[in-house]
Amino acid sequence: MWKGLLILFGVGVAFAYFVFNFVGDVERSDPDSAVSKDERKAKAWAKYYTEDALGQQVLNFGNTPIKVAREVWSESPVRRGMLDEFPDFEGMRFFVNDRIKPSPFRDYLLKKIDDIESAYLGGEIDADKAKELLTKL
Repeated sequence: MWKGLLILFGVGVAFAYFVFNFVGDVERSDPDSAVSKDERKAKAWAKYYTEDALGQQVLNFGNTPIKVAREVWSESPVRRGMLDEFPDFEGMRFFVNDRIKPSPFRDYLLKKIDDIESAYLGGEIDADKAKELLTKL
């Protein structure tokens, strides 16, 4: 009787060992199970953020391709801060110069702001369309 019980116990321990190791290996090999896609994106984009002396977030793209910088910019709190300045285009330019370090993306962004301002002041687009275009930058 004891012999059968010991064999049953040994089989149970072996089964438990196999299951726990198999599940552990699957969890380690599947990066989506531990960290969501948004969390991974946020970690990857964190390298573009620094803080200035006032504790404000500053974007530092350096020579990052504009396509990548636009992805970071589209979800950035700095972008939302710039949009809060609308319709003060001079304020938006100051905000961009203050909160984005010199980079090709900053030059691109300032050019787009100038283009939208020209169309807005020239009457080609209204305030809603200007805000929409600025939102899509």
